[in-house]
Amino acid sequence: MKQRPILALAARLHEEGHRRLLASLKSAGLADLTTSCGDIFMVLFQKEGQSLTAVAEKIHRTKSTTSIMIDRLVKQGYIEKRVSPKDARATVICLTDKGRGLKPVMDEISMELTESLCNGLTDEEADQLERLLAKAVFGMKTAEKTVFVSPRRGGGEKE
Repeated sequence: MKQRPILALAARLHEEGHRRLLASLKSAGLADLTTSCGDIFMVLFQKEGQSLTAVAEKIHRTKSTTSIMIDRLVKQGYIEKRVSPKDARATVICLTDKGRGLKPVMDEISMELTESLCNGLTDEEADQLERLLAKAVFGMKTAEKTVFVSPRRGGGEKE
């Protein structure tokens, strides 16, 4: 396969998305939030009362990283930890009224970023791009499980 700038383009797309998301949060008066916090809100907007482990899995972060992010959001008054109604030894993560109030703002920011990303693409092209990116992410994760030996070291084949 020939060398392609796909990863570099994906990195530029990520950087531009990150920059625009920060600007949108700031203009909405939410400069106290980080871009990673949006992932937690999106998970909780879909279903409140999830465990730390469930939230961490859904946002593709470690439990320790997610715990730090959640603690920050608790201090800011956006979410709270409650005793699980199913197991008094466990805690679940819930939105406060302040956190629930962010949903329309987050939805609008998300829609603006999506429209910006898809500017110049047909609906079919946007669908195809989404499928191809998901396929590439899966391919990267699958390839991560194989070992690659550099041709300079006498290899070049996956083992």
